[in-house]
Amino acid sequence: MNPFERYGIDPSAGPLAITERMRELAEDAATEEERSEIRRAWEALTLHPRRRVELALGAHPESRDEPGRPPRRPRRARADSELALRDLVPFPSVAAALGAPPHSADTPPTIHLPDVALSDDPVLLPTRA
Repeated sequence: MNPFERYGIDPSAGPLAITERMRELAEDAATEEERSEIRRAWEALTLHPRRRVELALGAHPESRDEPGRPPRRPRRARADSELALRDLVPFPSVAAALGAPPHSADTPPTIHLPDVALSDDPVLLPTRA
């Protein structure tokens, strides 16, 4: 089981918050086996940043309602959620605007920039005082 879920740790917590929570759990542990298991989880979460991110991404937030509460009512479709004509119009291609030839799914697009020498660039020309 994911240590974030198992020990009730916020997946967005940093090493200091994780260490504090694990220290509390280790102090309350009844056996040495529980303490060593908590220590292994602490090491995985604090000493290995990549592993902590992987475990945080794998932790699932609680999405169920509290027990004893009635279920939520289903959402009704809103009138403004219908598609308008502007939602169906395709946007122009930036590559086509730059003069790139059409491409297929097998070949990536190639963008051809105009051939301008740096010495002709007005931004790079020396200014006269």
